[in-house]
Amino acid sequence: MRARTWLLAALVALAALGCAVSPEQLDRPTNVAFGLDGDVYVADGYNHARVARFSGDGEFLMEWGEKGFGRGQFDTPHGIATDDAGRVYVADRENARVQIFSADGDYMTQWKSAALGRPWAIAFGPDRHMYVVDGGDQDPERPRGHVLRVDLDGTIVDRWGTAGDGPGQLDWGHGIAVARDGSVYVTGLRGRGVQKFRRAR
Repeated sequence: MRARTWLLAALVALAALGCAVSPEQLDRPTNVAFGLDGDVYVADGYNHARVARFSGDGEFLMEWGEKGFGRGQFDTPHGIATDDAGRVYVADRENARVQIFSADGDYMTQWKSAALGRPWAIAFGPDRHMYVVDGGDQDPERPRGHVLRVDLDGTIVDRWGTAGDGPGQLDWGHGIAVARDGSVYVTGLRGRGVQKFRRAR
């Protein structure tokens, strides 16, 4: 009886803290992406350090990742996207990198460089490039705010934007989406809401 009472108290405490008590329970997720088979990949990033995979009907299928800086580990997996081959790209924000996985969560490679910065968000465009928001380090002495266009080999082929709250500037760029016509939409956590960019042909 005492053990049951302790377990119940522990579960109540975890729920109060917002921690998951089962794999299908999310805790402050940040973004979603869709697999080729209709499965849903969730970046469960603020209080967890994982990717959770669900069926299109919401059935929990699998998860991968844990807190850390090694391969397949995360520190605030904030953005997530899939490409037309089913690979899963995770903007591992606090580790300042993008990690790439197979559809089943097998680690493949990572992109990490000073030019890439600290990825907050990522999206796959109709031109078969990834679009990445470098939201910066929140260092007031060295603010950053960029959008990068990256080919699937990890090479940065285009870059625009600066830190700030004016038109064309990004103040904590937080989310990104790419329309069929190639227009790029970026949300700012602070500042100007949603901005639309049209890439030069």
